[in-house]
Amino acid sequence: MERVTANEVTLAVRVWPGGGRPPGRTVVGIHGLTANHTCWQPMAEALAGAHRLIAYDLRGRGDSDKPATGYSLAHHGADLLGLLDHFGVSRAVLMGHSLGASIAVRFAVHHPDRVERLILLDGGLDVRAEVLDSLAPALARLGVEFPSREAFLERMRALPMFAGRWNDHLERYFVYDLAPVPGGGVRSKAVRAAVEEEVASLQRARLWVWHHRIRVPTLLLRAPEGLLREDDCLMTQEEAEAMAAAIPGCRLVVAEGTNHYTVLLGDDPVVRREVRAFLAG
Repeated sequence: MERVTANEVTLAVRVWPGGGRPPGRTVVGIHGLTANHTCWQPMAEALAGAHRLIAYDLRGRGDSDKPATGYSLAHHGADLLGLLDHFGVSRAVLMGHSLGASIAVRFAVHHPDRVERLILLDGGLDVRAEVLDSLAPALARLGVEFPSREAFLERMRALPMFAGRWNDHLERYFVYDLAPVPGGGVRSKAVRAAVEEEVASLQRARLWVWHHRIRVPTLLLRAPEGLLREDDCLMTQEEAEAMAAAIPGCRLVVAEGTNHYTVLLGDDPVVRREVRAFLAG
């Protein structure tokens, strides 16, 4: 892990080097609302060093700084710009999941000279009210003290979206999210107040006004399965088709059998194949 100061905050960053011949692209992984950089480990394995992958904890999450305020797409965009400057990346492939896809959409419109391609995983559109209901378990853990790491993991493994799907990637993802507290317990590193400010900002955002202004090749991956119920997916087929139609040069792929988490953390062969092909194009 590296510590990189960008836009007056220090971000925790991991870089998987690319050693392809010819040299591959630089891909920047931008995670979701309550997530952290470890969600990109499966993608790093899928890329197998063909491309450099830079992933970081967003402000307010993981081991990055947690300022009292400043949680919006604009703030994240300024952080991302500073990150690209730090690594000397003139143009990057932005790969965003959930909130990260929304950050990537806004950044591609406001900084078109710094973006080469977009990969959007189950995100990048306006938030429906019922989407927040589906994310309730992720939000509910924030600020809550659990007696032990194992007690926390047992709670996560029991959630409907992980039934029969738990794997090493999810284990790593949730373990990294934990910080010890006095008395031997643990709690999430993500700051509840930061995420609440983020949600309020997202509810005011209107991403649809930017879709048609994107000018780079875009891959949109949709996860059709629900989280708490079979039908509470975060992006409906109609929404995905409308978004793909609005973004010039967008390819929509439905990753059957995946949900909002496992589209990234499930080693899905369709997702791996499509991402590798898109980056090779």
